Parts: sequence; structure tokens; C-alpha cells
Amino acid sequence: MVGVGFEIKDVDLAGRVGLLRTRHGVIETPAFFPVVDVARQEVNVSEIREAGFTQVITNAYLLMKRYNGLVIEKGVHKFLGFDGAVMTDSGAYQILEYGGIDTSQSEIIEFEKAIDSDIAVILDIPTGDVNKQRARESVVETLRRAKEALDLIDPENRFWVLPIQGGRHLDLVAFSAREAALMPKYNMYGIGSPTVFLERYKYDIVISIVARAKRYLKGGLPVHLFGAGHPLIIPFAVALGVDTFDSASYILYARDDRYITEWGVYRLNELDYFPCNCPVCSRYSPRELREMPKETRTRLLALHNLYVIRRSIERVKQAIREGRLWEHLEEVAARHFSSRKALDMLIRDGYSFIEESSPRVKGIVKGARAFSRDSMFNPKIARFRDRTTTRLLELVPEEVRVVLRPLAGKPDPSSCVSKGEEYVVFYQPFTGLVPEDLCGVYPTIQIDHPDDYVPLEVLEDLSARVRYAFDVLRTNGREVYIEYCSESPWSLKVLENAGLSEVARDACGSR
Repeated sequence: MVGVGFEIKDVDLAGRVGLLRTRHGVIETPAFFPVVDVARQEVNVSEIREAGFTQVITNAYLLMKRYNGLVIEKGVHKFLGFDGAVMTDSGAYQILEYGGIDTSQSEIIEFEKAIDSDIAVILDIPTGDVNKQRARESVVETLRRAKEALDLIDPENRFWVLPIQGGRHLDLVAFSAREAALMPKYNMYGIGSPTVFLERYKYDIVISIVARAKRYLKGGLPVHLFGAGHPLIIPFAVALGVDTFDSASYILYARDDRYITEWGVYRLNELDYFPCNCPVCSRYSPRELREMPKETRTRLLALHNLYVIRRSIERVKQAIREGRLWEHLEEVAARHFSSRKALDMLIRDGYSFIEESSPRVKGIVKGARAFSRDSMFNPKIARFRDRTTTRLLELVPEEVRVVLRPLAGKPDPSSCVSKGEEYVVFYQPFTGLVPEDLCGVYPTIQIDHPDDYVPLEVLEDLSARVRYAFDVLRTNGREVYIEYCSESPWSLKVLENAGLSEVARDACGSR
């Protein structure tokens, strides 16, 4: 019998490309699990498979109540007609929606085992958006049930998901995650109750929940985010180390004639053209879809929505491969106010975790791209900038004449060559201070940024670092000169902000 396991293949920020090994196939993560409800499923599982999804999720509680004996007899894969990996939720969503369900945890667990789920969830108590007392009760009860289930689960045969609860109450999320990390046998975590916030585009709240939970969970185990099915939230959750997602968004939106894009959701009647070349959008126009029968239109819109979600996942994977996940986050943040708030929250609540998790070295490294104030938080850039500032005196030789010189334009290795007996400390937008011995070290000459436009926050940060270098070197007895480049107006602006323009000379005027 083939076992189960999770193998991490590549990392950028805290995001992972990994392999989730199940008895019904290997899933490359990050991965999205489309929700399947056999009682009402306009898109059949073969079409979901053709859209590129080798995994789905369905509701064990509803299967047990509607088709108990038949599902046990066939197994969930044959019952659904799906030969890929099947994840089963336990009915917690029904608890959140209706306040309770008429079954016990042991019944649900035994049913999930009997139907041979590849990934199974214990019967937790979702938090939702409630006051702190009720949130605490959901956390305590979920943990109690998790301990109770230890004698029932079989992690050698399938992934067992331990949900983390607490909702917007981050201290409870932290407590839930710490306690969960101490429990044996569970081989997957789930971050619960985000749906109510996702539906309101409160992505910043979801990011704060994920960031808090990830600080305490075991790093080698996969993490699932329940209910996340929009391209605007997926990249930020992946950057924090979420590996799998599920949602019925693709079909729910379609039933309401809503069309998902990577920058938001449209009503079908708002569109004259499709901004997509998926098989659906390549074949039909918005007008043609509007004129179709409701059932056909819903099915086609749902397929389009699945293709968009898949494309979003694939772009995130490619960004991880190239070491450009931070740049991808900047791009997505510009698409919608909710994703903008998600990045702001990630920087505020999740940045230390991301910086610690992001690898120092990757096998394949692309040049860095810096184009906004957010680029200053790219760990590959920020690490270099902070290291050279704090270790400046250690890096600059003693008893030498020092020149602070702009590293302007698109630098190449020849830009790093000093002249004469002076020692050059270059200064550069985004990377900060660059001692000549480190000029050429990634990302000093492997960075693309607009030389004719440097964001104000970047100029202000660089001005402070240049002023610091000038003062600390002089205080320690060094002879210091300042240069700017008239061909790069930002360099003079930096020195003006630093109060050093009057003593500066033009390093480019004689060229």
C-alpha cells in the first residue's frame, strides 16, 4: 500500500512548490481543490479534470446523509467518477451556516475512512465572525475534538487535517496553532473560518489570520486554507506558506452570472469582450453566453472561472521557481483595493516570518525588479540593504579616502571599478549603500529599476543612509567625498534631502 507524504521541492518567501503524495495520485502544490456537490453539479468531474485539476473536495457529511450505503460500497472515487485525489470536509461548514449537524465526530471519521478519502478533516467547530467568548469556545472545542480523534485517525493511509480556529481574534489563532503543533499523528493543518471575510473582500483579515497561525505550525507539514477561491487572495496566502485551497466560488459565481478575472469579478452583462483566451472565452462572446439557456451558461462560466483560478496558481508556481514571488505580490496588489490591503497586512503582520523563511540562495535566480515602495521589502533587496548599512565600518577599510558615488542607470560590472586610491561606497535606489567590494554581488547590478523615476519613499530612505554613511565615516576619521550624477536626477535629489548637495561634485559631467 502506497503511503502518504509531503515533499517540498522549491521555496521563495515562505511559499513552497511541493508534492502532496496520496494513494490516488501526486498533487503538485500550491493546488486548488474545486468543491463538488453531486446533488447539484453543473460541471461534471471529467470537465474539472480536463481543466487541469487532479484533485477535488466534497462534503462527507452530505454524502453520509444522502448516499451513505452507496458511497461506502463504491468508495468516494468511484461514486464521484473521479480517479484523482479526493478531499472530504467533515460538515463544519454546515455547523457554521446552520448552527449544528446531527452526527458525531466518530461517525464522520469512520465514514471518511470507509469511503477512502485521500485527505480528511476532523469534525471541528468553525469560528466565523463572532465575539471573543464564542471564538474561544470554538477553539477549545476544536482542540478537544482533535485530541479525541487521535485514537480514530489513520495518518498512514491519508492526510488528516487539524483545523486552526480563532477567526479575527489573533491571540486565539496563536493559541490554537501552538496547541495543534504539539499534537501527534496529524499530517496536515487547515486554517478555518475565512469564508465570511473572503466574501466581504476582507483579505487583510485573512492574511493576518494566516500569518499568525503560520508562526507556530510545524513547517514541514502542508497547510490548507478553507474557502479561498479567488486569484486576488491566493498569491498572498501562498507567500505565507499555504499549500492548498478549496472553494465553490467557481460555480457559485457562475450561477449568479459572475465572471472571475485575475483582477476582480464582473457581471456578465457588464462585458462586451472577454479579457481571456481560455477554451470558453476563445469560442464564445459575452453576448452569446447571455443568450444561452441558464444551465448551459452557468456551466460555461464555471469552466472559465476554473481556468482563471488554475492560471493564477500556475503563475504563482512560476514566480516561486524564478525567485520572483515578491514581485508577483506587488503586481497583484495593484489590481484591486482588497489585494492592496492584503500586501499592506502581509508587510505589517507577516513580514518577519516571510523574511526568515525565504531562502538565502536559490539554484535559479533571476534579476530583481524594483518599481515601487513595496520593492524595498523584497527580502532579497532588504537583506543586502540592511546588512551593508549596519556593517558599514566593518566593510570599509581603514585609512582610505572614501567616495560616496551613485550607482546609476542599469549598472554593469564595469560600474563597480574604483578609480585611483580611493575606496568607493556606491549608493543606489532600493539596495542602499554598496561598498565596492560588494558591488556586483546580487542584487546590486542584477536589479532593474526606473532610473528616471524613483519613488519618494525610496529616495527618503536612501538619503538617510547616505547621510548616515557620511557622518559615521567622518566621525571615525575617514576622509569622505560626495558625488552625484547629473544624468540621474535622483542622485542629486538624494543629496539635497541629505543636506549634502553643497559639498557634492558631479561624477558624470565630464563624460
